[in-house]
Amino acid sequence: MTDLQTLLASEDSEELLRCGTEFFREGEEEKAFACYRAACKLGNAVAMGNLGYCYQAGRGVKADMRLALYCFERACEQEEPGSMLKMGDFCYNGKAGLPKDLARAYGYYCRAYEILSCADGTDFGLIAKLCYRIAVCKKNGKGTEQNLTEAYEYFQAAAEAAYEAVALGDSFAEALLKKAEDGLQDCEQWI
Repeated sequence: MTDLQTLLASEDSEELLRCGTEFFREGEEEKAFACYRAACKLGNAVAMGNLGYCYQAGRGVKADMRLALYCFERACEQEEPGSMLKMGDFCYNGKAGLPKDLARAYGYYCRAYEILSCADGTDFGLIAKLCYRIAVCKKNGKGTEQNLTEAYEYFQAAAEAAYEAVALGDSFAEALLKKAEDGLQDCEQWI
């Protein structure tokens, strides 16, 4: 048996998830997909969300939005915040065969943020994305009542979390930091 076969036969979903993430970072997407799938069979919600991303983006497997949606829905049933963000985006934009449903999208964003607020709070990149999306919904009255004061507070939280993510080396958070700062300035003129 090869090391990969031994790993895939493992009953340790956290180790499978960790190895899958490592394979993904190294560009070995098919191995990552295999690890995520094995971890999913053991009930790992984060791996299910990662599998959904693989299907969504065609990373390590042929793209399939129907299967991506399935994976994100199953992960959401286990209250996995990253998948809730994805489901919120699908609902907000009417993607993956879902109708556009702004209230449902807002609900996903808020529930994911609530879960992260009760956790260790160290996934600054995800916190920044969620706060930014909630702020946009509140600023524009999309899926919820318009509230510029609350929008400002969420833009501020998004900027703070994005700043922390950038400090930890998350290069994707830089653009979000700029967008959150722009949102703050936009709200300042109205409140």
